[in-house]
Amino acid sequence: MIRVNLIGAGRKKAKGGAKFALPKNFTPILLIIIVLAFAGGGYWWYARLNNELADLDQKIKQAEAQKAALENVIKQDQIYETRKKALENRVKVIEGLQKNQISPVVALDQLSEAVDRTQYVWLSSLNQNNAILSMSGTGTSLNAIADFYSNLTATGYFKNIDVANATDNAGNFTFSLKCEFSPPRPAAGQAAGGN
Repeated sequence: MIRVNLIGAGRKKAKGGAKFALPKNFTPILLIIIVLAFAGGGYWWYARLNNELADLDQKIKQAEAQKAALENVIKQDQIYETRKKALENRVKVIEGLQKNQISPVVALDQLSEAVDRTQYVWLSSLNQNNAILSMSGTGTSLNAIADFYSNLTATGYFKNIDVANATDNAGNFTFSLKCEFSPPRPAAGQAAGGN
């Protein structure tokens, strides 16, 4: 038996809704647009990476130039520090020498004062080796030499006084004496008051 469709042969039932139909020559154009979009995106990404690379290269060059300049400054600073330490050492040596320096004028002044206060004692020779004074002289008695010893001690400038020998020579006594000349240190109150 033959069936006849009375509804119409041109219409078919749509399953799942309406379909959008594209023209047949649109697919190659769509593929070309996709390829061009990928190519444009790739070129944009490549250009951005190149710009970042150029910026990083520029920053590296600036950092290297800064490093070279700072290395020069560090070398100059090391030279300066070395010179500074050498000068500080020189200053310390000079200050130490000045502190320990024996003023011959002061030593002779104090010695002459001790001799003037002592009766019947005369000095015949005096030698100085750094802070050590060696002297020889004549006294009329052992008491006169002992007074000279006491007067040297009383000045406060002479320490470690050692009378080596005192011999009788026709009524006069010759003696030799060694001592250390050391200016007295100012007391803490005097040093603070002087500043």
